[in-house]
Amino acid sequence: MLQLINKKKIYFYLVSLVFISTIFNNNLIINLKSNFRISEVKIENTKKEIHDIILSNTKFLIGKNIFFVNKSLLLEKIKKLNFIESVSIKKKYPSTLNIKSKITNLLAITYIGQKKYFVGQNGNFILANQISSEKMLPIIFGKFDTDDYIFLQKELLNQKIDLNEIIKYYYHKNKRWDIHFENNIIIQLPNKNISKAINLFKKFEFNNKIPSNTIIDLRIQNRLILRNE
Repeated sequence: MLQLINKKKIYFYLVSLVFISTIFNNNLIINLKSNFRISEVKIENTKKEIHDIILSNTKFLIGKNIFFVNKSLLLEKIKKLNFIESVSIKKKYPSTLNIKSKITNLLAITYIGQKKYFVGQNGNFILANQISSEKMLPIIFGKFDTDDYIFLQKELLNQKIDLNEIIKYYYHKNKRWDIHFENNIIIQLPNKNISKAINLFKKFEFNNKIPSNTIIDLRIQNRLILRNE
């Protein structure tokens, strides 16, 4: 009989514990839902124009519960802004989101369908009305893939060519580049073995003073041909 009473007590305590826990959890959930709402989204370390664009794309978060913000989905949304190189998001409890973004480096200007675009280091074409550039950028003519241009830039930098001296590039249909320097020297590259061709030019430049208005034709493998414009 005593054992039966003890069992009833245990069941009573268990049911009471579950009931109290349920009430506590419900109150906790209600408290979390009613409090901890986002009142501010802070955009760090970026230009005002970019700050405003990111802010307009995140204003829907105001009033949302900070605990239920899906950071992964939010990161994907911000990364769709094609001038963004990287982004990080931190929750600052109870009511603030901190968003830190890095703008991609702008490499050049090009025109697609009569519209002006920047070429970003992140491999994107970025409409020029989205973002401004404070530095002089070269212009690229022709239809090209950004990966091909970024590859060319890396090859030029590897050969210690000053990119700031380049004013424009021409990309031809046979997938090769002409590079125009500010001193009116033009390099005609082949569509293959670009690194070897640039290296040949650097060796020639090291031993010779190249006059202005000179075309340096590197299209034939292991040959360098000089012409005057």
